[in-house]
Amino acid sequence: MLPGDRSLPEEIFSSDGDIVNCLFLLLCEASDSALGHVLARGLKAVQKRWFMERSQPIRCPRCDSSHVIGKGWRSRVVRTSRGRIELSVRQVRCKGCNRTFRPFNEILGLPSDRRFLDEFIDKAIMLGIRVPFAYSARVLKELTSGTISAEGLRQQIAKRADTLAFCEEVDGETVLVDSTKVKAGNKQKGSPVHLAVTAKQGPVKSGRATIVKKLIHLHVGSSAALKQRLKAVHAQRVVHDGGENYSLYASHVQRCRWHLVHQLKHYLWQDGICLKQRGSYQKQLQKILWQSEQKPEKTKSALRAFIKELESCDLKHSAGHLKTAEPEALTFQNVKGFTFSTTSPLEREVRELNRRADVGARWSEKGIENVLKVLFHSRLNQNSQTQLGHA
Repeated sequence: MLPGDRSLPEEIFSSDGDIVNCLFLLLCEASDSALGHVLARGLKAVQKRWFMERSQPIRCPRCDSSHVIGKGWRSRVVRTSRGRIELSVRQVRCKGCNRTFRPFNEILGLPSDRRFLDEFIDKAIMLGIRVPFAYSARVLKELTSGTISAEGLRQQIAKRADTLAFCEEVDGETVLVDSTKVKAGNKQKGSPVHLAVTAKQGPVKSGRATIVKKLIHLHVGSSAALKQRLKAVHAQRVVHDGGENYSLYASHVQRCRWHLVHQLKHYLWQDGICLKQRGSYQKQLQKILWQSEQKPEKTKSALRAFIKELESCDLKHSAGHLKTAEPEALTFQNVKGFTFSTTSPLEREVRELNRRADVGARWSEKGIENVLKVLFHSRLNQNSQTQLGHA
């Protein structure tokens, strides 16, 4: 374009050193406006054709009469990421009962309560499940031409959560179970979130192994729902951290080896063992549990000998911890098919859960459950491969 071209605003020619950015912003504004006009005209043309060439009569929702006549157009405004767009919706009047209604609302995807188009809501939800609602609303306003309130975003996430279903196919895969507390509900210490995923080895990408995870359960509150879920999907192999008893709800149960070692530290403290000595006992237990190349009988004997050593040293809490866990400590050695014997692949999801839930304020149990359900459906059931090293 040459200087003096009157098809462009005069300020373009005075924007030395920044003409490309000025032109880009100008084109964005023009395209947003044009998009709205094209959408409105196209929608109106579709309705005119339907009304003139309809193969079936339009029936009144009140009296079921098919004697209707056109009664102009009704303006509708919808919000999009490109701004507010004004649309026209065809109205008709029933000659029988004199009711005026809009027969094409549902077919057009414009029910009376719809204020946003899906493309904007998708963007808003993807932001709202990751950062606080008020901040999401501000960012959307700054980065798009669309606006939504924090409360409106909360409602949209709740609607989306109601449409989502957990993965129903376990197919003998290893199920990892974990729980964590979030600041939600009426109890001072918060409410537990129970999370369950299937996990298996995925393809190698960029020289690194991946893990394929699928969400099969997420619930805030009692663990009873999780237990019933495991029973319903006929879970064969379950790995858990020891917080609950799952032996009645799965065929084979494995206590997370990492948690067994980590939790021992607390029981050693209860037994009055100093910090330095606690580390020594933990290393002993880790060596026993991680010698998977040994025969199961040998590993089991080594674990029992370690428990007896703790008892002989009058470390009752520590010995009791391992005695309780012993029946499930080495299941992975005796039962084939355990792809994991720790809940480590689930820990990344738990960290993400805590990061989103920790907003300072207290959640309602249903509110945080909705957010987490949509978040993990997006993370796992839509894009389920994570690198093994970062699991």
